[in-house]
Amino acid sequence: MTTSKSSKVQKLMDEVDTLDDNDEGLEDKLQKIAEAMAAELRKMRPATTPADDNGLADPQDAFACEGCQ
Repeated sequence: MTTSKSSKVQKLMDEVDTLDDNDEGLEDKLQKIAEAMAAELRKMRPATTPADDNGLADPQDAFACEGCQ
């Protein structure tokens, strides 16, 4: 998986790697991680980055590599 310069982002990516594919709560865990990742990436992005109507970045963007952001 991609690595990040941010220790918080890297910790979240490492957490995804440790999830069990057979876990019944997998979807909820992934959603929470995606939300935490999006929040962290919002802190790292310039204020000019577009956001949705709620002012939140798309959580799916959280799993794109930093070079693609």
